[in-house]
Amino acid sequence: MENRITYFRKNHLELFLAGFFFVLINASKMAGPYILLVAIVILANFLRKEIVFKWNKFSLLFALLYVAYAVGIIWTENMDQASKYLENKAVFLLFPFLFSFRKPAGFNIQIIFWGLIGTTLTAFVLSLYVAIPCYFEHFSFPYCFLKSHLSPKMHPTYMSVFALMSMVSAFMLMKNKSINRLVFSILMVILIVYTFLLLSLAGLLSILLLGAIVFFSYLKKRFSWKILLGCITIGISLLVVLVFSTPFIREDIRETARTTERYFQSPEKFIQNLSESPSSSETRLVMWSIACEEIAKHPFGVGTGNVDIYLGKNIREKGNPTFAEKQYNPHNQFLQTQLEIGIFGLLILMSITIGGVVYSFRKRNTVLIILFSSLFLNSLFESMLQLQAGIIFYLFFFLLMEINEQSNLKNSNS
Repeated sequence: MENRITYFRKNHLELFLAGFFFVLINASKMAGPYILLVAIVILANFLRKEIVFKWNKFSLLFALLYVAYAVGIIWTENMDQASKYLENKAVFLLFPFLFSFRKPAGFNIQIIFWGLIGTTLTAFVLSLYVAIPCYFEHFSFPYCFLKSHLSPKMHPTYMSVFALMSMVSAFMLMKNKSINRLVFSILMVILIVYTFLLLSLAGLLSILLLGAIVFFSYLKKRFSWKILLGCITIGISLLVVLVFSTPFIREDIRETARTTERYFQSPEKFIQNLSESPSSSETRLVMWSIACEEIAKHPFGVGTGNVDIYLGKNIREKGNPTFAEKQYNPHNQFLQTQLEIGIFGLLILMSITIGGVVYSFRKRNTVLIILFSSLFLNSLFESMLQLQAGIIFYLFFFLLMEINEQSNLKNSNS
């Protein structure tokens, strides 16, 4: 009992921070109160001189992005929506100051890794608890085990990001010898299966690219270029066979090809004839094209909270008011930001995504390279920084890794 109390006293800050992952996934409405609780814990540690604040300069780009949204509110036609956006994105302004500190006594990053892994596995188990009875009732694997049916509390794309970074966390735990290869392998299998069941395009691309890079890096160190090229050829061939032999993936590809062909034959007719429940490929194709039309008209943005107004008006003019009422976002964070707050907002976002990858490579930080690469890749297919899960997670996880590096760096120098 005494050892547990000692452990909590020593690592209570990390434990509170790790608990935020569970709140973010399973109780997102409690995110605000939990941030307040964490702020109190951080303040208490500061007053006891257990942490020292040191501003993280790169994270200030997020604060600058928030300022751009705040300026964009001047042109808003929907103050309620604009205020909600600013409220949701307030962490961009708060986190760079709240989490820019180091812990001289050392920061236990393993607790953070375990917190993320445990939270992701818990979400998977809870979803299976619902999916298995569903299958015995409906006898439909796609209906009960795929996409949003396996992630009812969070969009599958966001959940796939948690799964990806959980894989990275498991690797770091193995690298630090906190777990053995067997435990690591079991965790990887579970997390990969979960990601495939979520069927997020960006999520699948992320783990496939990560797996390919790791595998071919391994081969490069041990074999000649001829063998490496042969393995690459075989790997690509097997991937193509896997894709086209999997029924639901094959049908998704065919459906996307048919949708694209019909759209370019007559865009306006395509939009007019959209069903009440369009597919994801139909939705993305329409929203991307409409967003680009509006961006061409408003290169400096339409104003914070006005995206739905301008996109909806465009779609209504093309003859489909029912689809306009659904108020879909552009399904691309770069288009979303450019349309809402203009070219300056887009430049800041590019500095965060692409600049983040460059920043991570310079620091040779594998975790951050994957984190920012994930943000860039996912932002091509979803408006990742519009919902709390994306708004909070990327900045939060980045700052935790920076806290760990700064804390351990100071300890090494001492």
